[in-house]
Amino acid sequence: MTNIQSFLDTVVERQFDVSETEHLLKATNINVWYSWGVEKISYYRKKDSGDALALWVTGHHHTGCLIITLGWNDTYTYYLLNQDNTVKKKVTDVYFDELQHRIDLDIEYISDYEF
Repeated sequence: MTNIQSFLDTVVERQFDVSETEHLLKATNINVWYSWGVEKISYYRKKDSGDALALWVTGHHHTGCLIITLGWNDTYTYYLLNQDNTVKKKVTDVYFDELQHRIDLDIEYISDYEF
């Protein structure tokens, strides 16, 4: 079992506006956001190092924590953590305009749903 704080300390790369990323995830298609069953949102900042957005979700494909960071190459990386905070999946090099869709494929997407 990994402490989320310790995990975040190792994966953040740079500072970014975490609230803007949260807004992006909601604004793209709010129904997709709601389908994730977000129970908790946390902003994380490692002093003089980097930021992360943490969401606790209850989706069809994933229930647990979703961590989003921004890399120096201006792409997002996200991590799906199991209930014991071990990494279930890591996805890198995600551009902002595909962030919601890529996350949705891993958390909730079912082809029969129409939004």
